[in-house]
Amino acid sequence: MDLGLRDRVAIVGGSTRGIGLAVATALAREGASVAICGRDEAALRRAEIELARISTQHRVLAIPADLSQDRDIRRVVRDTYNRFDRVGILVTHMGRPETGPATEFTDEAVTAALERNLYSAIRLSREVIPHMKQQHWGRIINLLSSSSQEFVDGTALSSLSQLAIMGFFRALASELAPFNITVNNVVSGPVETELFRSRIEERAEAEGQPASALMQKAVKHIPLGRLGRPEEIGDVLAFLASERSSFVTGTTLIADGGILPGIP
Repeated sequence: MDLGLRDRVAIVGGSTRGIGLAVATALAREGASVAICGRDEAALRRAEIELARISTQHRVLAIPADLSQDRDIRRVVRDTYNRFDRVGILVTHMGRPETGPATEFTDEAVTAALERNLYSAIRLSREVIPHMKQQHWGRIINLLSSSSQEFVDGTALSSLSQLAIMGFFRALASELAPFNITVNNVVSGPVETELFRSRIEERAEAEGQPASALMQKAVKHIPLGRLGRPEEIGDVLAFLASERSSFVTGTTLIADGGILPGIP
């Protein structure tokens, strides 16, 4: 199936590894030019090489950046536009806020979580929307985690950031619809990434349990009976970024192997 992404230009946040890299890879495979960014320059260069093998070096732009910083956001969008002469797809990627009891978070911790997630998504959108309006086409997609739909102990800041993103971007979807710009969210469940494995290992150490036992327990609660693969989430994002999803906006798609109920 041709998704109609050839010659489209995408910015993918948090795209040096894991799901973010899988999203960039899926878009590159469909012919899109992709700008990736991250704070770890070594990981960024590895991702750049991997994407260039799939597409071409000309269609990949790797930008060292911290997307919690407004100046870096402006630079990423400016450099992408200067390189490719357009920006049509934006994928924001939820970071990992501090964890702990909700009653113990300081104002600084709350502000840092909002800067890293909510504010960065809003600021990125603010920078790309004028380009999307000019070409009368655009796709804005926020990649979220399951803590936006179910509460897990210690994840209050994650829930706060993601629920705020969902509310803000639902309103933005209505405002941008007349310009042929769609706005959607994707909630991913347990996916086999370095980050997921590290969280399992951290929890195993804290609880004095084998990591393998906790992994089996996590899989047991997934109706499909396995963890997701990063490329499966990448394919979902590629569809929402494509011409094939042109009548889908203002919604949240859940890709979690059947754990969560659908969103009304």
